[in-house]
Amino acid sequence: MKKHVLGWGLALAIASGGIAAADTPTPEDPVLAKLQQMVGNLGYSTTTASDNESFGFQWQTNYTYTVNFEVSKDDTLAYAYVRLGTLGPDKLAKLDYATLLEDSDTGDFYFSMEKQSDGKTEVLYGNMVVPMSGLTPAGLRGLLQSMGDKLDHSAATWDSSLWK
Repeated sequence: MKKHVLGWGLALAIASGGIAAADTPTPEDPVLAKLQQMVGNLGYSTTTASDNESFGFQWQTNYTYTVNFEVSKDDTLAYAYVRLGTLGPDKLAKLDYATLLEDSDTGDFYFSMEKQSDGKTEVLYGNMVVPMSGLTPAGLRGLLQSMGDKLDHSAATWDSSLWK
């Protein structure tokens, strides 16, 4: 009888919201929310991820990039990243890794790759580290412009449609 009472009590607590469900997203980090508001105040429409751990927006330079932001666990840094594309084995064989590394050696901007579950393809990202201390809207706009410029200037390295 105790098991049934405990089971019904637990079910009632969950149904009434007394116990959080496992798939409930975490509350948005206040530093991430402030950064998102700053991006919004720059005139961009942002979209928060369903897990409340990142947001993204469209950035227009020579290309249209979707810039995503996450913040570090200690809220001192933000990480901006752009998914540049998925490269299959044929494109990976032609990718100029040395130039990609050279293009990465420009301050807080770098490229990274993530191997996909198929073991054959990789996603290429352009990344930027943003210090949160003292960040202003003007400073953020400058960092975003710099990231866009670096991506545009290195397009011949990462944009496979430009490869010969």
